Amino acid sequence: MAQPSFDAYFRTRNTRGLSAVSTTLNAAGTVGWATYFYLNRLWYPFVTNIMIFILAVGILGYILSNRKQFIKGLITIAVVGPITSYTLLKHPHLSGWMGMLYNWMAGTPQLVRIVRKKKVSGISEKGLFFATGAMILVISYGLIIHALPLIVGCIQGLLYMSVMMRYYYRYRKHD
Repeated sequence: MAQPSFDAYFRTRNTRGLSAVSTTLNAAGTVGWATYFYLNRLWYPFVTNIMIFILAVGILGYILSNRKQFIKGLITIAVVGPITSYTLLKHPHLSGWMGMLYNWMAGTPQLVRIVRKKKVSGISEKGLFFATGAMILVISYGLIIHALPLIVGCIQGLLYMSVMMRYYYRYRKHD
């Protein structure tokens, strides 16, 4: 069965598989990480996180064009935005932990859904390997610069990836 083209997704505003809540939490996590890297004068990861944030905002704008996602996204932004702003202004030293916490919160619903329903459709094998490789590189960087929030976040991410891979290979449909 042929998959619809990108134009079909764009014209119909098909946001299936995209979550306004998870995207907002990931964007907030990126703000936390950008702040962490800025405070530690780590310019390459800072710039990388700014670029990721810009992409996340664009994706979030696209997701919010879907009426079903709009209210959930708006509520999440209204809650997460002030909490993030307040915490980063009052306690900037917690920025890395905030980034890790938001990224953890954003990824947990997908993992829970996979484990409960044993449904892995929509998961890309290449995406799993790419994410795992990226986390291994980032944890290596975290070890080099002694960044505990980065190390803990990557360990959590690697645990999630290992569970997802286990379920992916066990329950994927073989065509």
